[in-house]
Amino acid sequence: MTDEESLKTCPEAVFRFAMSEDGMKLGVNRYFPPNGGAEPSVALLKAQVAACGVRLPVDEDAARRIVEAVKTGGEFRGITLVRGIPPREPREATLAPLGDLQFPVFPEDRFLRFRPETKASVGESIDGRAIQPSGTFTPKPVKVEIGENVAWDASAEAYYSQVWGMAHIHDNVVSVTPVAHITHDEVEVVGTIYHKDFLGRPITPARIEKELRDMGVLIPVDLEALAAKLRQAADMNMPLPNQVLVKGAHPVPGRDGWLESLVATREETGTEDAAGRLDFRNRGVYPMVHTGQIIARLHPPTAGEGGIDIYGKTIPPHAGRELKIHLGENVLLQNDGVTYSSKAQGVAVMEQNTLSVTQCLVVQGNVDLNSGNVKVEHGSIKVLGSIQAGFSVSAPQHVLVEGSIESATVYAGGLVEVKGGILMPDGGEIVSDGRVIANYAVGARIRAKHDVVIANEIQNSVIRTGGRLIALSGKGTVQGGVILARRGIEVNELGSELGVATTVGIIVEEAEDEKLREERSRVVQAIKKIEATLGTEPPEVLLARTPESKRPALFEVIKHREALVLRRESLSGKIHRLLLRHQEEMQGVTVKVKKFVHPGTMITFGKHRKKVEKRLEASTFYWDVEKRDIALR
Repeated sequence: MTDEESLKTCPEAVFRFAMSEDGMKLGVNRYFPPNGGAEPSVALLKAQVAACGVRLPVDEDAARRIVEAVKTGGEFRGITLVRGIPPREPREATLAPLGDLQFPVFPEDRFLRFRPETKASVGESIDGRAIQPSGTFTPKPVKVEIGENVAWDASAEAYYSQVWGMAHIHDNVVSVTPVAHITHDEVEVVGTIYHKDFLGRPITPARIEKELRDMGVLIPVDLEALAAKLRQAADMNMPLPNQVLVKGAHPVPGRDGWLESLVATREETGTEDAAGRLDFRNRGVYPMVHTGQIIARLHPPTAGEGGIDIYGKTIPPHAGRELKIHLGENVLLQNDGVTYSSKAQGVAVMEQNTLSVTQCLVVQGNVDLNSGNVKVEHGSIKVLGSIQAGFSVSAPQHVLVEGSIESATVYAGGLVEVKGGILMPDGGEIVSDGRVIANYAVGARIRAKHDVVIANEIQNSVIRTGGRLIALSGKGTVQGGVILARRGIEVNELGSELGVATTVGIIVEEAEDEKLREERSRVVQAIKKIEATLGTEPPEVLLARTPESKRPALFEVIKHREALVLRRESLSGKIHRLLLRHQEEMQGVTVKVKKFVHPGTMITFGKHRKKVEKRLEASTFYWDVEKRDIALR
C-alpha cells in the first residue's frame, strides 16, 4: 500500500481499510478525499476492496452508509463493510411443542416448531483462511410429514392447525384430530369438552360456538349449557368426553300397525320368587281362551313427527307400516274389521302374522331363556327344538319334542314323545300320566303310568312305569340305574361286560301299601309306649294294684291299648292280603331279554331279589308262585 502522502495527492478518493484480529470483519479506518478525480461512491469503495484481494461480498448497505458519512463528515469507523463466513456448527433436528398438547388447538394456532438438522461446514476469514467448526458429529436426518388438518408456516418454522382439535405426533407425522364430529344423521355435534386450550387460554362458550358455526351449524346453540359443562370440566380438571355440543331434533317414526292382545298374557321377563328375586324361567301359564271370547284388536299405523338437523333442514319421519293379519284356525274377524274373536277353546298364538286359537301350542325353537318355562292349561305342547337344562314344560294332554330333553322337568297328562334323547346329568324329571317314548335315555328320571318305550340305550337312568318298559327297536341296552315296571320289561340286553350295577324288576306295590305299613308302624310304637309305662300284665292285675281314685284314668288307657292292638291286627291282615294279591299279579309278568344278561345285574320281583352271577343268553325271568321265588326260563 502506498504511503500516506501518496494517498493524499491521489486524484480519486481513497479508502483505507482495517481488519479485525480474528479476520472476520473489515471496515474503513481512513479516508482521503479526491484531488480532481473520482468522487467517493459505492462502486469505487467496492473496487478498492476488491483491489485489496478481498473475495467476500461487500455489504451494500454498509457501503452506502460509509460513502454518506465521508461526504457529510460523519463517523464511518465502526461500520462493518465485509464480514467473514463463520463456520456452521452441526445441529440435530428439533421438534418442539409450543404448548401443552394434552389440550386442544384452534385454527391458525402454531403449535409445533420444527428445525431441520444442520450439517457442519467450514468458514472463511476475510483474508481467505479456512475456519473449522468445533463440532465434528454428523446429525441424523429427520423427515416430518404433514398429516390431516395441518399446514406449515415457513416463516415461523412451525406447524399450525386448520381445525379445532387435538394435535398428535406419531411416527413423525403431524396431524390434528377434530375435537367435535357431526353424527351420521346430522342431528347432533358431539365432542369432548376441555376448559382450556394448549396455551392455557380459557375456552369459552363463544369460542365453541364460532367453531360450530364454521362447521356449518345453523340452529341455535345453548351457550348456558356449554358454560355449565365448561365449569364442570374446570372444577374436575379433566375433559368431559362424548358431550352433545348442539342438538337438533330426531324425527319420531310412526308406529307400525299393531295387534293389541285382549287376553291375559304371561310375564315376558319373569316372575318374582319368594325371596323377591326375578325368575327369568318362570313366566306363568299360557292363558286359555274360551269360545266367543274377544282376543285381539288391530290398530292402524301412525304418521310420526318430523325432526330438524344441525343445518336447520327438516327431517321427514318414516310413517308406520300397515300390519296385515291372517286368520288362522278357530279365529273370526268381527264386522268392524279390526276385532278378532275365538271360535273354540284353546291357546291364542300369533305366528308369522297369523292369529290362531290352537289345541296344540307350538314352540318355535328351544325352550330356553327366550321362551321361559312353557305351561298350558288346555291342550298339548309341541317343541320344535329341545328343552334345555333348568326349564320346565307342562301340558294336560301331550308334550311332543322334536329335539332332546336336557336336565329339564316335563309333565304331561298324556304322551311324552322325544324324537331325540333324554339326557339328565344335572337333574330334571319326566312325569307322564300316559306313555313316554324316546330315542335314548342317559341319566334320565322318568315316572309314567303307562308304557315307557326307548329305542336304543338306557344308561344310569331311574325309570318307574305302571305299564311296560320296552327297548327293542334299536340297540335296546340297559346299563346302570334302576328300571321298575308293573306290566313287564322287554329289552335286548341287560348290564354290561364291565359289571356296571344294573337293577331291573317288577313293581307291584302301590302308595296304599306304604300308607298301611306306615300306619301299622305308628300303632306299634304307640302300643310299646303304653306298655313301657304300664307293663304287659293283664288289665285286672293292673287295676287291682292301682288306687281306687286312679282306676278310671287307668281304665281309659287300657281301653286305648286294646283298641290299638285291634287296629294293629286289622292292618296286618290287610297288608298280608295285599301281599298275596301282589304275588298273584306277578304271575304272567316277565323280564324278557332277547340277547344277553351280564353278571352283576339285579332282577327284582316285588321285595324279592336275584343277582345274576354269570352271563345269560335269551333269558326270561318270571315269578314262580309255587316256589315263591324268581325263576328263569
